[in-house]
Parts: sequence; structure tokens; C-alpha cells
Amino acid sequence: MRKNWRISTLTVLIILFTCSTVVMASPANYVVKKGDCLWAIANSNGTSVSSIKQLNGLSSDLIYIGQTLRLSNSETTQATTSNPVANNTSSQYVIQPGDSLWSIAQKFGTTVDYLKIINGLTDNTVYAGKTLLVRGTVVNTTVSRSSDNLTGSRVVAKAAQYLGTPYRYGGSSPNGFDCSGFTQYIFRQLQVSINRTAASQYNNGFSVSKANLIPGDLVFFNTSGGISHVGIYAGNGQFIHSSSARGKVIYSALSTGYYAQTFVGARRIIR
Repeated sequence: MRKNWRISTLTVLIILFTCSTVVMASPANYVVKKGDCLWAIANSNGTSVSSIKQLNGLSSDLIYIGQTLRLSNSETTQATTSNPVANNTSSQYVIQPGDSLWSIAQKFGTTVDYLKIINGLTDNTVYAGKTLLVRGTVVNTTVSRSSDNLTGSRVVAKAAQYLGTPYRYGGSSPNGFDCSGFTQYIFRQLQVSINRTAASQYNNGFSVSKANLIPGDLVFFNTSGGISHVGIYAGNGQFIHSSSARGKVIYSALSTGYYAQTFVGARRIIR
């Protein structure tokens, strides 16, 4: 009797330990929500941006609402948490009369920016009867620069490597950046020369509207009188910049809050 009691107790303990281990395990998949960025997803799930990009075959930090990201390499866990939206990786949509990019984006749970990028669109104009890619791999948005090519996704990927780098007034190196020192440094790493200050960078490239932004564009703000802050648009309504308020290089929302109110304009450096 005592022997059976010991076996039963041991069995209960093993079951309890197993269950607690399962509860503590990190999810294998994550569905992207509004306002998410790769850094925030990695930070909240105990992984890294580079690991998420490798698992999902991402070449840049661009993600879209409704996208399912793999967070681990566990095939068993992944099978139990599959998302039917993520399986729709090659959907196409025939544009109907009265459609707009905004209404199509709402219908498929994505963003106007993402639709423009995967379809290689330079503005918001769509035509009834045309077929639009609504899920798929981001196309290579190559723009010519002299004798070689540079893409906006490469600019964003380079900038993301310095997330968390300290803010330093007058800084223009990985030891510390101010806002324009950061943007100048990133473009310099890609063999593109731009001016040093935010105000003078507003004279580089050519003007683009907020509605036509693509990753890699410079975005400018009036935070203390005139052009006084600059960052790099990353897609999905986010930009990456060296923030004096937060004391480091971060992602921030462009479409809401403080930066939506202080936005002045944008310039496209690569074309």
C-alpha cells in the first residue's frame, strides 16, 4: 500500500512539473498587431531581431499587420499554432470599381505602405480590373544611384543594426548619435553622401509626400523651431531615429502622437 502511494505521488509530481514547463514555454508563432515592430516583438518574446528575420526569411525589418512570424524552430509547436491567414502567402486581388489602396488594405488586414511596396507602386493610384498582390514577398524596390543600386530595405536594415545605440549630442558614430549624425552615418555606410544637420539634409534628395513614403526615405520634424529632427522611414507607419528624449536609437510611430503633429516633410535620397 505504501509502495503504491509513493508511485502515485511521484506520478503527480511528474505531471505537475511537465505542465509547468509547457506553460512557461515561449510561443512558436506570433501574429503581428498594429504598432508592432521586430525589435518590440523580439524583446517581449525573449529572442532577437536577427533570429526572427532568419526564421522567417526576412531581408529587412518590414512587417505587416496580420502576418504570422515564427519565433522558434520547433516544428511540433508550430503545427499546433498555425494561423490560416499566414498560409495565404500568394493571394491576389482584382481591383473593383470604387476600390482604393486604403479600402483594399483594410479588407486584407494590412497597410497601404505594404501594398505599395510588394506591388512596386510609387503612388496611391489603382485601376479597376488590375490584379494587386496582397500577400507575398516584398519586391526589390531598387532605385538607381550612379552606376550601382541601393534599396530602401537595405537602408532600414542597416539602421536597425544600431537600435539601442546611445543618443549623444553632436555624435555621428556607433559610440553615440544625434539624429542627423545617425542618418548621415547610415547612408555613408552605403556609400551615399548627405549633409550633416537635419535642416541641411532637408535639401538632399527630392521631396515626397507623406502618403507616398517608402522605406529608406528621410522624414523631418519641427520639434524646436524649424527643421530640427530627422529619422529614416521604416514602413508600416514607423520610423527609426536617434531620440534625445529616449536617449537611444529607437522605432517610433509616424502616423499618431507627437511625431504626427510635428511632421514637416520627407525627402527621398535614393532613386
